[in-house]
Amino acid sequence: MGVDIPPLDGVHRLTGALDALASTPVVRRKLPVVVFEDDSGLGTRYVTAYRDRLRSQDGNGIVPHAMVDRRILDQAGEGPDPEPDVVLMDRIAAQFDGTMPALTRGDAGLPLPTYRVCRRILNTDVGVGLPDDQRRALVKSLYAEWQERTPGLPQLRDLVNADGVMQKVGISFILVVALPMYLFYGLWLNRTKRLRWFAQQVGRANVPALGFLDAAVHLGVQGDLRHNAALRQSLLLEALAMDLTRATKRGLFNPRRRRRVWPFTVLLPHVDGTDAAPAQRLLDAFLALRMRERDTWPRRLRRRALPMLFIAARPVPATDNADGPAEGTARSAQQGANALQELLAGRALPPGSERQGQLAVALGGTARTADRDWLEGHTAVTVRRVNRWSAYVGWLTTIALLGAMTPPVVLVLKDMGDKPCPDSWTAGGARVGVDTAKSGAQDTCYFTRGADQTLLRDLQDRVRRQNAVVEDQGSPFSTVVFLAPLTADPKGGSGQLTPPGVLQLRGAVEALERHNEQALQFGSTKPGLRMLVANVGYAYGQATSVVKRVNELAAADPTITAVIGIAQSRDESVKAINQLPPDLPVIGASVTGDFMTLDAPNYFQTQPTSHHMARALARRVVELRRDKALVIYDDRDRYSTNLKEDLDEELRTRDVALQPPAIIRDSPREQFGVQGRLNELAARICELGRTDGITLYAARGNALPRVLNEVQGRCGAGKARAFPVLTADANVLIEYPELHKSARLETFTAVDLTYVAFSTNRHSDRDTGRDAFRAAAAAIGRVWNPENPPRASNVLQQLFSGIEVQDNIDNSRPFTIPPGTRIPVGRPLYLCAAPHSVKSAPSCRKADGEP
Repeated sequence: MGVDIPPLDGVHRLTGALDALASTPVVRRKLPVVVFEDDSGLGTRYVTAYRDRLRSQDGNGIVPHAMVDRRILDQAGEGPDPEPDVVLMDRIAAQFDGTMPALTRGDAGLPLPTYRVCRRILNTDVGVGLPDDQRRALVKSLYAEWQERTPGLPQLRDLVNADGVMQKVGISFILVVALPMYLFYGLWLNRTKRLRWFAQQVGRANVPALGFLDAAVHLGVQGDLRHNAALRQSLLLEALAMDLTRATKRGLFNPRRRRRVWPFTVLLPHVDGTDAAPAQRLLDAFLALRMRERDTWPRRLRRRALPMLFIAARPVPATDNADGPAEGTARSAQQGANALQELLAGRALPPGSERQGQLAVALGGTARTADRDWLEGHTAVTVRRVNRWSAYVGWLTTIALLGAMTPPVVLVLKDMGDKPCPDSWTAGGARVGVDTAKSGAQDTCYFTRGADQTLLRDLQDRVRRQNAVVEDQGSPFSTVVFLAPLTADPKGGSGQLTPPGVLQLRGAVEALERHNEQALQFGSTKPGLRMLVANVGYAYGQATSVVKRVNELAAADPTITAVIGIAQSRDESVKAINQLPPDLPVIGASVTGDFMTLDAPNYFQTQPTSHHMARALARRVVELRRDKALVIYDDRDRYSTNLKEDLDEELRTRDVALQPPAIIRDSPREQFGVQGRLNELAARICELGRTDGITLYAARGNALPRVLNEVQGRCGAGKARAFPVLTADANVLIEYPELHKSARLETFTAVDLTYVAFSTNRHSDRDTGRDAFRAAAAAIGRVWNPENPPRASNVLQQLFSGIEVQDNIDNSRPFTIPPGTRIPVGRPLYLCAAPHSVKSAPSCRKADGEP
């Protein structure tokens, strides 16, 4: 466990009383704020060790809790211009969700609707226009998120893209339900009792507000109260408290609340010093919330106590009483236990026990054998469970309602043609798994819903048709698995419409079709190839489960001899590769991370690495005669930090002065202030461009439009020469046909953008997907024997021995995977200028000194 509770005099009785508070259903009793006061560190030791009592031996939560330790406080203070209060509240909410016991958590986790609304406000930019326009923009943003979280609404909207009768149903739904619902949602935000307190809280900051929307616009990205840290934390804390109060009620129609009735425990082992200011502010905000009358809360919530138990530790505060300690000074452990026992018995705390809403306890005395024996014999909280029959009423009611709803739901899904594939499932808000469906089967299935991402749906159909052709020949064949992230962020936070993996799959499917066409001509001398498409979810979010299913299929099907795709250089992708069988070769498409071949023994590269890309970009900087450079990267993405380090090294060797780097993260919800500073970053880019500097973008391409959009507005188009920007990842923004207009690079005329590509046309990712398949096909063909079809281990050894990939699928792109290094030779890089008109193609040339 690491840290033990000190077995001092009376500690075991105090611990038993705290256990009872943490495991007793919340009623009207006001929970105390227990603060350990001393200068010896005993209080901090106690609070840190108490967390172990709230967890089982396997690390799962017995009761929901959150620990605000030094690590959390350090994370809250990281980066320039941080918002530690926001980081702290997000970490607490995440820990509450992660420590919910299994029987209460459910698939949706801990419901926090009010907190989500207030948190979303902080990330919403409503502009600086008229108040009415700001309110309208805010409602639109909040409604879009609510609609995505509401089960059924995204699927119903997909009906608009269907054919025939279902399209009419979908249009009717939009006119009759969706539009009135949108109008009602804005009115509900302003009038609901759940959010009435928000305007009153903002009004205390001398900003009069008639309703929720009037108040909320002041807290947006450009709001005049956006940087009021105390107000932000107070609002988020009250929103979280309201949601937790609702969550501790047993719901008749929510069986997940069977045991969700205890208080949520917050542990603050460090409430002292400058670095712990967020923790002190949190404690003060909670005390203020307890003391304040909650007149604006719904009546059904006012009947219950705030279900949050705070246990904190801090040094002894100074006293204003010169004659000695005032009434209410810290009690001993024994006295603190007595006070809590009074509370547990339904009585109020004894007079003088609380000081400013806190029960102060000072640990001390000598170690007692009785205390040590009790602590060793009672190592965890014992949960008092809710009566079983009262819980099952909710279960039975829910089952009856679901039974009544099943027939219409099944009919709707049948008409939409969106049944899950036999080896796929919905997880993390997206459909993932392995597409093993047969071509022409009655129950067609896809990784997308409705008509979303028509390119991916079409590719799945083409793969199934190829598999059917190969299987119907009756000859031996081999199978290749295309494994990559094929769905974008289901929460829409990254701004990404589709991952590059879909474009790479398109190239692999084209190569599959061409290969099998040639195999039919050559007979048994060239193997027919099948393909299984495996989707690991956004950013490998569901990789463990999907790879497990791939392993099961590979164990049962000896024709599976290679895996291709991968698509992204991430720690998660390396982990996924290493979870595959060690004798199954893996061949990457547009994967460039220097660490990939080092960390994954059975992985092979088909494209130049990040080191080669950095060298090409650095040569371009010198060619443009720029003597200083700003690098933008994502400090939480290994691909991005790897590329930044390579760029730093290459630029230093060319005597280019490096400016302090800028951080931009993949998802705005993870920015913690970065998103609000895009205008500052744009100003740096503009100034750098005017003074013979240059900007290099080393983060992932889906976040690039946010930066360029800010540069376009800040620097202006047509007022001066375009500002040079170099990037290594922009292919998806060039070639994806369904890209949103606001993300198309030709719209950013204020920027002279040069990007790295692997081919000279719009289809760089498609070409790399084709290369990965060609490498697998070449290795399989080398060891092919129709009388004794090869195993995966044969293909792996052939790759280690070295292969030359030169075929009729794409004879203009030959390359060699040599033995040992597994990094391809003979692969050129291209530097392409992004087009500034819709119909023009990018202008590409080989990078000088190609790798």
